[in-house]
Amino acid sequence: MLISTRILVSLLLLASLSACFTSVQGDAGDVDDPILISIDVENGAVSENTISFSGFVEDELIPSKMTWRVSKNGSDFDGGELKSELEEIPSTSNRPQWFWEFDLEYFRTGECVCYVSVIAEDLMGNKVTEMRVIFMIESDSNSKLTGLTLINSPSGLYQSNEVSVGGWAGSYQSGEFHDVEMSINTVITTSYSEPTVLPFISGGSSFTSSILLESGNFQINEPITENLDGWYLMEVTLFSGSNSITQSFTIKVNNQPPVINLQGISHDHEFNGWHTFDASQTEDPYWGGLDLYYVWTLRRPSHFGATPIDVEMGTDLQTYVVNGAISGNYSLSLTVYDEGGQFSTKVLLFNIENLPPSVSLNIDGQLITDGQKYNLHNDAQAVLEASADDTDNDKAGLRCVWLFDNVPLYEGCNRDFVWPDDSKYRATLTLEVIDDDGEIVSMQIEVVHPDEVQPFPFALIGLILSALFLGYSIIRRARLGAEPKIPKWDA
Repeated sequence: MLISTRILVSLLLLASLSACFTSVQGDAGDVDDPILISIDVENGAVSENTISFSGFVEDELIPSKMTWRVSKNGSDFDGGELKSELEEIPSTSNRPQWFWEFDLEYFRTGECVCYVSVIAEDLMGNKVTEMRVIFMIESDSNSKLTGLTLINSPSGLYQSNEVSVGGWAGSYQSGEFHDVEMSINTVITTSYSEPTVLPFISGGSSFTSSILLESGNFQINEPITENLDGWYLMEVTLFSGSNSITQSFTIKVNNQPPVINLQGISHDHEFNGWHTFDASQTEDPYWGGLDLYYVWTLRRPSHFGATPIDVEMGTDLQTYVVNGAISGNYSLSLTVYDEGGQFSTKVLLFNIENLPPSVSLNIDGQLITDGQKYNLHNDAQAVLEASADDTDNDKAGLRCVWLFDNVPLYEGCNRDFVWPDDSKYRATLTLEVIDDDGEIVSMQIEVVHPDEVQPFPFALIGLILSALFLGYSIIRRARLGAEPKIPKWDA
């Protein structure tokens, strides 16, 4: 049961986090997926004549603009318009698709590492670019060409522990690809900067370490565990002597979890009101208190063990309230996530104590104390009036139960008592007052029936007679000792 509850809470949390940090939203709750561009040519294509580019573009509506561009040595030199040539084709998804094509010819590019981009723009002005790096080189050339492109770099995103850098890198010479040497340099910076679209010549910069990879797609996991939180510039370099090339992007290093500051009670008595637990001073050590996600989990171990009795989550839940009228031992857990996924948890244990009720008793208008004996009048009846008191939250739920020699007799605080058992002339009358938490306070008195016959006190009479006889004996001896003695004559 506990495992199932944890799984449910985790699923709810993941779903809420996903909804909270979604960056693409549309009107009326609809999500407008970005344009999708498919290119049939792979990175690293080589030709000395012509490379035919083709593919499709997908969106809800036909793009408002669509072009292609070719760049080498950091500048555009060729391209064209594609919008007018789009042709709708049978779609392989739930959105329309349009076919496009163009040719890239060697006589227009010359020998180069060319970066070919296809750009589409929707009616809202949102642009999507898909790029390929290709090699235009004659078969008998001995030139060494190197190309580098990053794919889906985590530019501007939070990163923790390590950064996954992926892309394509290649070195082509004498009709074949060769291994490439690469390095990643991470430098602290002050703010975000746009990622480089094309690689730039970095002049053979020296790095403390590098890795050797085959030409082709690569994936490098760069550790940043030792980096302090903040903005960092990441430079990915492909070494090629004096013609080393680099692409860069910035990331937000987020290794430190939020610091939770949680204020609230540790102990209190029941009352009609609410206890507020305040985490408004919680913040991320570097990135501040913005974009924090709060998950509050309340448990009541005294009644339900480890099973949560309430879970609340959201970005605007800096405080949490608990009903002060419900007693028990509580555990309140707060987990705070920052936008980068780091989290901290703090657990606060507190107790809301139930105060037992108090009671007083009047019989026929006479105040009676606990343990007292009360003789009923000749009719063996009496008016019982119990006054019970408790904290405000429990007053309305107080119950009075009367027991006659431990047998339940009445319920209700004010009752007319009639002797219930003619076989008894003396009994214990118990009053129990019970609150809504099951707390019980009681008092007992001894009640005596008016027709009770007292047994003849033989022992007492015997004691009195013995005392009288002893007294008579003492007095008689004293009197005899005081009388004058009769004189005796000598014979």
